[in-house]
Amino acid sequence: MRAIIDTNLLVGALAKRGGSTSRILDLWRAGRFELVASEATLREAELVVGARWIERIGSREERDVLLTELRERSVLVEAPILEELTLKDAGDRRLVEVAHAGQARYLVTADREVLRMWGYGGVEFVTSAEFLRALDQQADQS
Repeated sequence: MRAIIDTNLLVGALAKRGGSTSRILDLWRAGRFELVASEATLREAELVVGARWIERIGSREERDVLLTELRERSVLVEAPILEELTLKDAGDRRLVEVAHAGQARYLVTADREVLRMWGYGGVEFVTSAEFLRALDQQADQS
């Protein structure tokens, strides 16, 4: 199974260890699913997660490890622009484009505008809690 995680949730994972996004990243590291990314989404993560203010919520080492893992372990895809997407935020549109191009089943986000769309193509837009439930159901079926 493939998924993409919104950048704002990556910041949350650094801020709250043991939180839902932190647990999602642990499951990714354990091989329970694959993350998809593009150069654009990786650059956004580097800009946001790599920002100096993040040091207040997570150590530089944790931040650097996460960014390195994202770059080295994500399934890298090239995503065409989907003109029909009506999302206001360009970053949100890029996430949907990458999820679709990378054949992700889930886009994990806390963004209300994205969540209101429910999905695009075969990609479901879900919260962290919903994604954890989906991973649990997948494990139960295995």
